Amino acid sequence: MSNLSLNVGVSNMPKEYATRSSQAAPPPQQEATRLAQALRESGFQWQETSNTDHSLSTNNISDLEAMLLTSTTTDVGTKAANSGVVSQELLVDLKSKFRKMFISSYGNIFSHNRLLAKVAEWMVGNVMEHLALMGMSLEELEGLKAQVRTDLIHQNKSAMEQVIYDETMLEIIG
Repeated sequence: MSNLSLNVGVSNMPKEYATRSSQAAPPPQQEATRLAQALRESGFQWQETSNTDHSLSTNNISDLEAMLLTSTTTDVGTKAANSGVVSQELLVDLKSKFRKMFISSYGNIFSHNRLLAKVAEWMVGNVMEHLALMGMSLEELEGLKAQVRTDLIHQNKSAMEQVIYDETMLEIIG
């Protein structure tokens, strides 16, 4: 065993996790059959269009799912045309999710629980950054903040009215 300058012991003994297993590898025919079955289950298969060209065909998968599952395309025009629709749908969906997250987190900033309030401040900062990157203006963000504040004030007033009602009922009954 040798020591490094950082007082760390290094051993050249073989590791148990690096030893070969006693099981033999499956025959190549079984491996090919297993891979072919996996391709059929995924819905993607390679088809030979000519001697040198191959294309990826999708069975039982819509074009949108195929585009989301693949990472590369060969035709830049096709990719740009298809990804524009998907990216707009994703952008709208992400914007609405971030907007909901912003509203709930901004409401938690005013919590009496200090830890919850601090985590909410951190969340609001992150979500604001993402919303700004997605094109939401500062006026829209301020509008959301004002909406949350008015909702919280309304909830507070409703809670106080309920407390006053309960106290009045206790005086009458009590």
